[in-house]
Amino acid sequence: MVSSTKGARPDIDAMRQVEGVLKSVDLSAMELRVLDFLRLGKTTNEIAAMLCIPERTVELHIRHGLRRLRARSGEELLSLIGGYH
Repeated sequence: MVSSTKGARPDIDAMRQVEGVLKSVDLSAMELRVLDFLRLGKTTNEIAAMLCIPERTVELHIRHGLRRLRARSGEELLSLIGGYH
């Protein structure tokens, strides 16, 4: 039987790389939470509901992430933080 953890190693490495990128920029704890939910494929509306904050605040945190990570688009931001397209 083949081990199911064999393919998991690249995911762990990718997570460590993303953590390094995020630690290298000055993001607040809430901005990190919002970007983490975004990385997991959540919409701004879903993130707002989960964090009990207005959707506009979620969008503001995403804009801060874009600026601080020097991403030119939402797609580039997701690429930098290891998100799903």
